[in-house]
Amino acid sequence: MRLRVVPTKAHGVFDLVAGPALAATPNLLRLNGERGSTLPPRLAGVLGTGLSALTDYETGAVRVIPLKAHLAFDGASGAALASAPWLSGARKNGVRHWLPHAVVGLAGIALSLTTRTEPDDRRRNRTPWLVAGIAAAGLAVAGAVAARKWASDEEG
Repeated sequence: MRLRVVPTKAHGVFDLVAGPALAATPNLLRLNGERGSTLPPRLAGVLGTGLSALTDYETGAVRVIPLKAHLAFDGASGAALASAPWLSGARKNGVRHWLPHAVVGLAGIALSLTTRTEPDDRRRNRTPWLVAGIAAAGLAVAGAVAARKWASDEEG
């Protein structure tokens, strides 16, 4: 049975969507500034998006980090994200403070174990500016949402 069945391009597209979404999730779920609930997904989202832009696969903008190293990071960050609510005590605040972390973390682990370890195409830098632009736009949106949330928390 072949375990690594996920194409690298599909993994790359998932990374481009998941990173900014993870960074924005604490605001979308209204986790109310609970650091144990908000910091892990934001950190995983920002670091994951940056790593994706540098990974040697089809959606990588610069393609300098080996895909195997990226997959190791995905597995480790998935485990950290899934366990963070228990390690920080945030799980005591309710299901929405731990379930999204566990689901996304376990999905990250699964994806790290099932994605192929070599890029499906070896053509380098076909669309680096487009990919970098998409990643930057996602980070900008996540940052704007976070800034708005923090500003409203300080006002009220």
